[in-house]
Amino acid sequence: MIQSPKFLVTDKQGKEIPEEELPLFNFLANDGDIHHFLAGYIPSHWHKELEVFLLLEGDIQIGIGDCTYRLHSGDGCFINAEVIHSFTADVSSPCRYRSFVFSPDIIGGMPGSIFDTAYVRPLIETGVSFLKFPKGDEHKFYFQQFDRAFFACASEEYGYEFQIREALSNILLYVTSKSTEITDHSVFLRKENRLKENRLKQMITWIDSHLEQTITVSAIAKAANICTRECQRIFNQYLHYSPIAYVNRKRIYYAAKQLSDTDDPMIMIALNCGYSNPAYFSRQFKEYMGSTPSEYRTAVKESRKSCSAKQRGI
Repeated sequence: MIQSPKFLVTDKQGKEIPEEELPLFNFLANDGDIHHFLAGYIPSHWHKELEVFLLLEGDIQIGIGDCTYRLHSGDGCFINAEVIHSFTADVSSPCRYRSFVFSPDIIGGMPGSIFDTAYVRPLIETGVSFLKFPKGDEHKFYFQQFDRAFFACASEEYGYEFQIREALSNILLYVTSKSTEITDHSVFLRKENRLKENRLKQMITWIDSHLEQTITVSAIAKAANICTRECQRIFNQYLHYSPIAYVNRKRIYYAAKQLSDTDDPMIMIALNCGYSNPAYFSRQFKEYMGSTPSEYRTAVKESRKSCSAKQRGI
């Protein structure tokens, strides 16, 4: 039940989806390293689920809406549902983490229940978008409950789902109690920011659906019914990239995934990602990834062979 992802997968609406179908118990545990993602970066995304996170090693930056926060080894955090966020490794050494992405229904139960109306809905609709828990005794309870949920998930003993649900419920109550102490209002979901975030989601979704086509700033702006200047402003504010720079990063990201997962010819992958000139695609790929597409594919295959050999004890 614990996975170690290396790519971020999104649906047609731009929302994150797991690499495998989630079971009836809508809960996903991750145990990985930010460096295992392309260029040490998990691109901006969002999901309807809540997320709790623990950085085991390293230093990272988390983009939350138009704000950036730093996490150091031992820090944890909470990310609310539907919040645009990204993760970037801040050091070259390992940036190991664990996280849970889970449906609010696990805690809230049926819509209209006391748990849903008194606790879960208020947090999702008017609560904090992000809350950081620095390592130390002050937030000892958060880390204890996080570990409790993780080890229950790792063991998968009979009834482990109840242990996970109880631990997550305790974390949610802790998040709610700590939210009242916050004086930095930038972490709260604001009506004026929601409009911009929704427009950004519309534009990201449109880009993901048209990567193989010629993309212009005006076409991106049209997807959200805004002018090109506002489009540029929103991308720079929230993602710190121009719209076209974001498109290029996304194209290389998807190209790397195809190089890893398929044996398709380079020219086909280039075309699928919007590059009509294979030579230009190769140059762009090397600029972002530090290697040519063929070198990258070879390295991935060698890495998988090595891991497979270790698993077999060779």
